[in-house]
Amino acid sequence: MKNNKLLAVILLGGLTLSACANQNTETEQKADTNVSTEQKTDTNANDDKNVAKAASLEEEPRYGTKVKIGFDGDLCIAGQNLANINGYFEENGVEVEFVNTKTGKDALSSGQLDAMTGEFGSLIVPATKGLQYVFSTASHSGCKSLYVLDESDYQSTEDMVGQSVAVTNGIGNSGHNTLLRFLIHDDINPDEVTVKPVDAAAVIQSLESGEIQGAVLDDQFAQEFIQSGKIRPIRSLTTDEDFGSEVCCVTAFNKEFVDNNPMLAELVAEAIEKGNQYAAENPAEAVKALQDENLAAGDPEVATELLKAYDYKLTNTDGEATIRSYFDDYKKLNLIDNSKSTDDLIKEFWRPLGNGEVEVVKKN
Repeated sequence: MKNNKLLAVILLGGLTLSACANQNTETEQKADTNVSTEQKTDTNANDDKNVAKAASLEEEPRYGTKVKIGFDGDLCIAGQNLANINGYFEENGVEVEFVNTKTGKDALSSGQLDAMTGEFGSLIVPATKGLQYVFSTASHSGCKSLYVLDESDYQSTEDMVGQSVAVTNGIGNSGHNTLLRFLIHDDINPDEVTVKPVDAAAVIQSLESGEIQGAVLDDQFAQEFIQSGKIRPIRSLTTDEDFGSEVCCVTAFNKEFVDNNPMLAELVAEAIEKGNQYAAENPAEAVKALQDENLAAGDPEVATELLKAYDYKLTNTDGEATIRSYFDDYKKLNLIDNSKSTDDLIKEFWRPLGNGEVEVVKKN
């Protein structure tokens, strides 16, 4: 079931993403009066949610203003960065401002941000508890794994029963929730595994001291320790068959923004989707573009293999299947309210965009 050797090979090198700055480059302008893009996939969009209130793009309240997009410097947002570098936002007539924030969920909910790309694993629960954003555009697979010391005898999640596993971004965030999903997918009671919050800077030392026996880590963070032979993965969102077609990261929009500006949101999502496609079809060129803008570092060949491992060809159909799986799992784990059906939750929070789901009408 698990292809851990592949992940270890892929991660044998350095790729770190620095915080993003604005980049604006000129590209070809679209000639059509109605914006259209190639369909990445057929999606099950709800027509009633994606009907524009304004008669044209120019009549939407945010037309002509900067769209604020959040980021925190991560390979997961390569699609956003490539959309900016390659001029896809400008091509769609959208002016954007990238905002570096560590409080993305709250900023997105409050309207300080209009859009951001982030992990389903950390975004879903706060949305169901009242934060005001919806999910729209699938990005890629990945990007967390459960790691143990390379010299240990641990081979599976079953070996973690009675042991302690670290999460580095706190209880209730994506690392913790990923561990819980690993366990229930393997028919293991989460109560049989002790979860410990450990700072990322101390996690390897904690493994070596025996304080913890496993740790859920971002694959990018783990790379240098795999390279040095310290750790290896035993369960992975990135390469394991049962998670490999799931969407890790997704573009989310402030709910009020997308409700009032669905055509503008479609244009933003289309540009990001085009960036995702570029990463999927041109991984080496994508890495070079990111490195040229100081948005990636490390060995280009290893960086390219890592980008390939994060499958950017996933579709909005995959996105809907993923959010359905998350809702089902999170209800089993009592992380979200069980009173609503999964279908109702999807209707409330899944707003697919980026593949022509909204017709963009221009006056001229």
